[in-house]
Amino acid sequence: MPDRVLLVCSSTSANVRRAIERFPNDAVFQHCDLDLLCTAGDLPEVEKLTQFRRCLVFPKRRDRVAAARLWARIVRERYAVVVVLWCLEPGRTLAKLFALLCLGRRLLVFNENADCAFLSLPFLWSFTKARIRSGVFGNSLWARAFVSPLRQGIGGLVRLALFPMRLLALLASVALLYLKRDSGERR
Repeated sequence: MPDRVLLVCSSTSANVRRAIERFPNDAVFQHCDLDLLCTAGDLPEVEKLTQFRRCLVFPKRRDRVAAARLWARIVRERYAVVVVLWCLEPGRTLAKLFALLCLGRRLLVFNENADCAFLSLPFLWSFTKARIRSGVFGNSLWARAFVSPLRQGIGGLVRLALFPMRLLALLASVALLYLKRDSGERR
């Protein structure tokens, strides 16, 4: 029985075509059943690219029940590989995050240059560093708040990691001071 592969269309149809052409020489991709997950707007353009076993369509953004049903259906399929295109197009963030939640045995990530690798911690670290260096995160206030400590090296990373614990310690100490004051204890 051939392995099942899910291709999440989280980029343009040209990038999807380049990704399909660049599938690695892994045994999974030699004789696989390829399914496509895309938006309704992308469906006519992407269906022309190659033969898919099945085309799944993202529901409307506000239809959370349909999205949950689609996610449960994908998880039941138990795909061997989930392929996601992590390109720089704006507006496709939800599709990329959805692909991370599909629970495939392996996750294959393509960038905008059609370079790919299976998701692992070293790959994720190098991918994130490359995005930071390219300045992609410069437009978002939240991204700048988290990325600026990373540019400072290990010290910034440690400060970023310790911030939640320091905040909780501060809140706990303030709460204890109020509790002592309310209980009538005085020195």
